[in-house]
This record gives sequence, C-alpha cells and structure tokens, in this order.
Amino acid sequence: MREKGLSAYDVAGHYDRRYFQDLALRYRTRNRFARQRIANVFSLLPDVRGARVLDVGCGMGTFTVEAARRGATSAVGVDFAPEAVATAREVAAAEGVRGATFIEGDATALPFPPESRDVVLAADVTEHLDDATLGAVLAEALRVLRPGGALVIYTPEASHLFERLRDLGAMRQDPSHIGVRSAAELVDAVRAAGFEVVRTAWLPSHLPGWNLLERAFARWVPLLRRRIGVVARKPGPRG
Repeated sequence: MREKGLSAYDVAGHYDRRYFQDLALRYRTRNRFARQRIANVFSLLPDVRGARVLDVGCGMGTFTVEAARRGATSAVGVDFAPEAVATAREVAAAEGVRGATFIEGDATALPFPPESRDVVLAADVTEHLDDATLGAVLAEALRVLRPGGALVIYTPEASHLFERLRDLGAMRQDPSHIGVRSAAELVDAVRAAGFEVVRTAWLPSHLPGWNLLERAFARWVPLLRRRIGVVARKPGPRG
C-alpha cells in the first residue's frame, strides 16, 4: 500500500504507550509472534558479537535488547516516539540487560559520527516511511556505517495475500503503513542509496498453517511472501 500525500511524520504519532506495552508483553512472554519475529530477523543479521549495532525505529526494543544479550559491544536503539523509548528502557531493565541503550531521535538525522556503526537494522520500519523519508533514512544508514558494514531491513511484502486483501478493503490495514513495498522496490531504493545488496529473502509469519505454506512456497508464489528481508553492505573494505 502506498498512501499518496502522507509522509512518515503525518503518521508518526499513530502508536501510543499501550501499543508498545502490548508488544513488550509479547516479547517478555516470548509468544509465537515474538519468537518468529526474532528468528526471522536474526536469520538476516551477521554475528553481532563484538559489533556496534544500531537499531533504527527500535520500538519497544526487542532487537536492541537481543543484540546486547548476544554480545554486541554497543547496542543502541533509536526511535522517534518517546513512548517507545520509555517502554524499551523498561523492557531492558526487566530483562536484566545492561548493554542496551535507547535514545529518542529522528532516523533522518542520526546522532552518530560517520563510520561509527558495524550494523544498522531497520525492522518493521520502512512500511511506515514515504519514499522521500525512506531515502533520507537510507542515506543516514550509509553515513554511519563503516565500509563493509551491514544494513538489514525487515518489513511486510506488498505481494502477500494479506496485503492484497488490505488494499481491497477486505482486511484492515494499519493506517501508519503508508509504504508497504515489494522486494524489488525496496532493493531499488537500497541500491539508489549507495548500498550493495547481498541477499533478499522472504520470511514466514507466525501463524500456524500459513507458516508452513510460506516456508515451502514463498520462493515461487508471491502471495505467500509475508516478510521481506534485505541484507546489504556499504561498499569498501572493512574498516
């Protein structure tokens, strides 16, 4: 879905404290949704041990916390929503993870020097971004990554049956999902920002039955491509 005329800033206030706390509960109880989401994203990420990881649009902090837990030397989550940052700090404290840091900020103007991060993750972020904001976020990711550093994107795929039904009005669409794209569109945007695309994958949903179908046939059947995973690198040798 692409909502013409809406920008990321128009929908930035869609989620409230209750929403982030609900996601935090799913994570802290490790329900099926949380387990599948974590498995999907970490199937895309490089080994984060010893890495400086930046989680852009971190929400309630799942992947910042998980990166810190898995040995990242620096795990920082940035989110535009103060409610997300507050919840993320509570989650990290409740989980007993000291190495996760959260700051409120705009992903189009990251408060980090050039080439200061090894990995930039944007999980469930790009579907909330209009094309101009997506380009600005990708440009910032390129700036803060060291040469050879990894960019990982995880987001809904426009071709999946659920997204098609949402476009038709047969299923409810999240009003903040103004930029649900196809893998090809997302790859084009990543390349246009100056990255080298290393891998594109389709990852399954947490829903029983659908999960099996998506795992087995997503490669060939666009209607079963639930989530896009894009792995890219900043050109140049490792710094």
